[in-house]
Amino acid sequence: MIIQSFINSAFQKGAAAFTKKNPYTQAEQHQVEGADLMQAVQSIQGAQKAFAEWKTSSLEDRITLLTKIKDNLVQEKSQFAKLEAQDQALPVQFVEQHGVEAAIDSFESAITQLKNHKPSETQFFSPNGLVVIVASWNLSLRVISERLAPALAAGNSVIIKVSSSSPVTAMILGQILQQAQAPSGLVQVLVSNQQDVKDILISHPGVKAVSFVGNLKNSAEVLKKVTAQSFNQFKKIQIASGSKNSAVALSAPTDQQFNEIIRSFMIGQGQLSWNSNRLFILEKYEQEWVDRITKYLADLRPATSIEDDSMWTPCLKTESFEQFTEIENLAIQDKAHLLQVSRPLSDQQKKSYLKPTFTKDMSNCSTLQQDQVTAPLFILSVVKYPFDVAKYSNVSYYGQSAHIWAEESKVAKIAEQLDIAQIFVNKWSAERHGPNKGVKQSGFGLQDYQVFGDFFSNVKNLT
Repeated sequence: MIIQSFINSAFQKGAAAFTKKNPYTQAEQHQVEGADLMQAVQSIQGAQKAFAEWKTSSLEDRITLLTKIKDNLVQEKSQFAKLEAQDQALPVQFVEQHGVEAAIDSFESAITQLKNHKPSETQFFSPNGLVVIVASWNLSLRVISERLAPALAAGNSVIIKVSSSSPVTAMILGQILQQAQAPSGLVQVLVSNQQDVKDILISHPGVKAVSFVGNLKNSAEVLKKVTAQSFNQFKKIQIASGSKNSAVALSAPTDQQFNEIIRSFMIGQGQLSWNSNRLFILEKYEQEWVDRITKYLADLRPATSIEDDSMWTPCLKTESFEQFTEIENLAIQDKAHLLQVSRPLSDQQKKSYLKPTFTKDMSNCSTLQQDQVTAPLFILSVVKYPFDVAKYSNVSYYGQSAHIWAEESKVAKIAEQLDIAQIFVNKWSAERHGPNKGVKQSGFGLQDYQVFGDFFSNVKNLT
């Protein structure tokens, strides 16, 4: 399959070509004709021209466009889920339920906000101008839609930089926009692995707002580039960065509870911003949890396709492989006990799969409990009392989500002590559709995803 950049409402051949491999087999999956620097500049010019007309569009016109996009997502939901799941090495059912359906919900939410909007004599909203969205690979259609829907609804033009790890998302967006007959240049989608393309999209003075989703290293680079030109122009910025999500179980594991909790670790192999990375259990249930986890890992087999119900899927990012030996050695140095997968891998599988590992009894000052690790290395922590959870969980530099499985009456005391943005009770955060905010190094800037809010709109108050 050849995937091209979607520029000025038409496919144009890009000079910066690259290959996307099949995560399951490492065979060539796509030849991607990525965008180059000149095309990025052209897309900015086209988006500025489109904004000049779209900024005065009526709410009815915006509702019509968003409804067409939403309807196409609904009609092609299963097909889009298969395409993204294959590029991202995720179970197709998971992608359909919490990727594509979440994208649909984002457009439905924006449509509802437009329909319910009532003009005020004391408060006025106007669009920013050109908004750039730079998205990570994981469930990228969802992540992009959470930002694209309110941006369009507010009257902005948009350029989307799709991750080179999931180039098929660019093709999906291109198809959706063509079917919706979006005005020429209003929404442009670039797929590229060229650093200068991302740099110009972030730093160009014609860009009025940047919404970035990615790891901390890339987030810091984005912030540095935006700051470097702040003397000439401030931009609105929102950054959704890393996560180090804790899961807490206050009882002995039941079949249902264990399956729900292990999903939050295993789907995505620790690479998703929604993944749990550390499991807190009570001392009195330690042996039961250790036995369950050990047996689960011993029986685990690698998934062979997106239809496979095994949650041991390939690791998408090669950095996970490169860093894992060092991380595992560091865990051993920290006197961690490793609960290993015993099932052997074939030579072919060793190129794509990384063994999911739970560590136990790790030093509480270990950097592995603080830093973002985008690999299937998970931490099992035993505490004597529930109130000990916050003391050990808050050492992380990140603060996105926590997942607590317990009777609701026992959650409040733990929840109020956690230094975290969202707490989910008896539920995994991926199952809640909508953007996740963050505190500490998980979020920066205006984390406002409303149509008539402070990020996608300019707000004027008459007092």
